[in-house]
Amino acid sequence: MKYLTSFGLILFVFGLYLAFFQHSNIWYSLFLIGGFFLLEGINYPKGFSVFKNIKWFLQIWLIFIVIAVAIEIIGNLWLNLWDYPTFNKLNYLIHLFITGYVFTGFFGLEFFVLLQRIFPSRKSQIIILPISAFIFGYLNEYPNIFAYEWKYINWPFGEFLGIPILVSLLWIILLFVLFFKKPFEFRK
Repeated sequence: MKYLTSFGLILFVFGLYLAFFQHSNIWYSLFLIGGFFLLEGINYPKGFSVFKNIKWFLQIWLIFIVIAVAIEIIGNLWLNLWDYPTFNKLNYLIHLFITGYVFTGFFGLEFFVLLQRIFPSRKSQIIILPISAFIFGYLNEYPNIFAYEWKYINWPFGEFLGIPILVSLLWIILLFVLFFKKPFEFRK
């Protein structure tokens, strides 16, 4: 765990570099894994670690994959709301199901746990967590405007900073990852 925070920061920043300056279609996986490692390293000394309970980590990984498949079937295949213009089937499998959706969930979990520790009052969390989920969404979406790993199609209600407004609001749903928090808490 000693070097996890530094390694995570390097991957996180490298993912952003790939998006903004290289217009790479794999930026998001590195960004997510790096962000997850970064926050895992920060949260571990405070009594929260996804890696501390590998059995639960793998079970929740599978749950996130099932959720990813459902989202892709509904949003991409049935409703045709987004597309991955440069992905072949292997890229689609790796960067969406194995890393993309899964690490979005774990990165979000680490992020929200950190915020709950910073703002321990229930009243402040009711305000802070949805706003933070919205901002977290933009942090995840905005670099893609430069990388173009995915593109949105046919979204109602317009855009803000090149991202459909409805997509931005849907990031609040990511708060559901907090239901998976308990198995990863431990006493120091």
